[in-house]
Amino acid sequence: MISTATAADKAQIADITARAGVFSQEEIDAVPAMFDEYLRYGAEASGYHFIIYREGEQLLGYAIYGYRDLTDGVYDLYWIAVDPHARRKGVGRKLLQACEEAVRKIGGRLIIAETSGTEEYAPTREFYLRTGFVNEATIKDFYKPGDDLKIFVKRI
Repeated sequence: MISTATAADKAQIADITARAGVFSQEEIDAVPAMFDEYLRYGAEASGYHFIIYREGEQLLGYAIYGYRDLTDGVYDLYWIAVDPHARRKGVGRKLLQACEEAVRKIGGRLIIAETSGTEEYAPTREFYLRTGFVNEATIKDFYKPGDDLKIFVKRI
């Protein structure tokens, strides 16, 4: 079941992020900070909409999206992460569909997802392509030498 994240979900969100196996420590630390802003200020004011996928008491994944300032109907998909034990079971796809539906309802027309060009992120890039995103741009050596920024776009 997909729903809006609550304070009770913080520990499981942090745990999924830490166990994902691809995120740097800086990225792992960023998610709880984003979640705290979301809880403190709300989704609109913080710019972070957190949604979760849960089966019973177990959180299996989450996504974070938000409006891209100074645009007309453009939203960023900041994060989508699935518990390693729940991968390849449609959790990520359902979270993405929920993000798209929410963005569409509020007048969004474009979703941007940025990711790394390293081998560890190949499954992420494949996921975006399978779900209708287009690799719109690549910035070579963006994160560091040998680690390109891949910018994926989906028109909704």
